[in-house]
Amino acid sequence: MLHGRTKDVAEGGLGATIPGNIEIGDIVELELQLQETQDPLKLRAEVRYRRGFQYGFRFLNTTEQQREMIRRTTHDLPLAP
Repeated sequence: MLHGRTKDVAEGGLGATIPGNIEIGDIVELELQLQETQDPLKLRAEVRYRRGFQYGFRFLNTTEQQREMIRRTTHDLPLAP
């Protein structure tokens, strides 16, 4: 289990800083703690890129309900400068 910080979250995937070694193409399970839920949202994702400790993940097999939860959560987040 690796812990990291998410950034660039969207319905299709996310970017994260993770101090660990994950290979491009690996399939992982991500847990996201969203404001509207008590339990973390668990999603399978593929590692699409890596630059040092910066990773990009593409969600796999997300349901419409999961996408809607992410959409609602990210809608209210401030945009980074």
